[in-house]
Amino acid sequence: MNTADDVDTESLAACLRSRFIASLIDAGAIPDPRWQDAFRAIPRHRFVARFTAYGTQTVFDIARSDQRRAALDACYSNETLLTQQDAGGTPTSSSTEVTLMALMLDRLDISPGHRVLEIGTGTGYNTALLCHALGDESVTSIDIHPELVDKAVPALAEAGHHPVVVCGDGAGGVPERAPFDRIIATCGVLRVPQAWQRQLAPHGAILVNVGLGLARLVLRSDGSVTGPFISEAAFMRLRHDVSAPAVTTREILSMTTTGQGDSRVTDLPAALADRSFQVIVCWVLPTVEWVTILDPRVHVFVEPGSGSWVRAGSTDAGRAEILEHGPRSLWRELLAVAELWEGAGRPEPTRFGLTVAADGSHTLWLDRPDELFCELD
Repeated sequence: MNTADDVDTESLAACLRSRFIASLIDAGAIPDPRWQDAFRAIPRHRFVARFTAYGTQTVFDIARSDQRRAALDACYSNETLLTQQDAGGTPTSSSTEVTLMALMLDRLDISPGHRVLEIGTGTGYNTALLCHALGDESVTSIDIHPELVDKAVPALAEAGHHPVVVCGDGAGGVPERAPFDRIIATCGVLRVPQAWQRQLAPHGAILVNVGLGLARLVLRSDGSVTGPFISEAAFMRLRHDVSAPAVTTREILSMTTTGQGDSRVTDLPAALADRSFQVIVCWVLPTVEWVTILDPRVHVFVEPGSGSWVRAGSTDAGRAEILEHGPRSLWRELLAVAELWEGAGRPEPTRFGLTVAADGSHTLWLDRPDELFCELD
């Protein structure tokens, strides 16, 4: 039986949700009436009972009466809500900022009867939005974290939805439920898993964060998928082993201070200060982690798999003090990417697109699929 406190909470949440979604609709962030209805109907707070607002250290718990109003205010704001972290403190699940969720759902371009696979159930909130728009029978979702699945399924049921939710490695998709007209990944990948291509229906599409870009890839008759990067994005990476914590920024930096390296002074490429170049590097050198220390400005690049790293500290004369270590010459590789990008006229990330062949090979193109920028390893 609901208590008066429960009724008050739901009444307040409904008011805040209505006001928040109305503001997003007025701003043009949710243009499709189907998604407007879904966001109005699905209560986000039911899926994020306990969370940390991104960029803060404050833990909110809706069950606590002294935190309830602040927690609900955070739920119905355009904030990413962190809901889980690994043993190393790296976030592993969140409820993404609502405007980005709305953009992705809009670009998914669904039609009645479409079957959708969601990679990364997470809290279940995005799953519920899909269910509201398409019907439960059309939605399949997968997540590798058993505890997330165990929380999402009852939260979905409480919201009135019962899609197929699978616990497993999202890289393999859900072949027993294929084919899918749309695949939407709420996590990031370095390269698109081949299994996703194989599980698409004819003319199907994948919406996925590759590196630092959000790509919409459409299946072609030859088994390849291709499409443009429609915006920047940086989701939590798709994980294959929940027991292995992600490499932290602290660990990345420590790798470059505990060993000896080759030192020299050279020119500092202007590209290092350009956000667009950072996006390109993430596509071309996907296993290289890039950390920038602001004061004094030092660029740190680490490839954890090989133990290779380079530190590039800027000097007053616009030069770089380079300290490099490991079997890969990351500095030389970075300079090659900078030369390629600058030679193309320093294009913005949204001018690029991606083609993934049936054999899994990736090609980065500029402006149109037949304009090769580079092959991706």
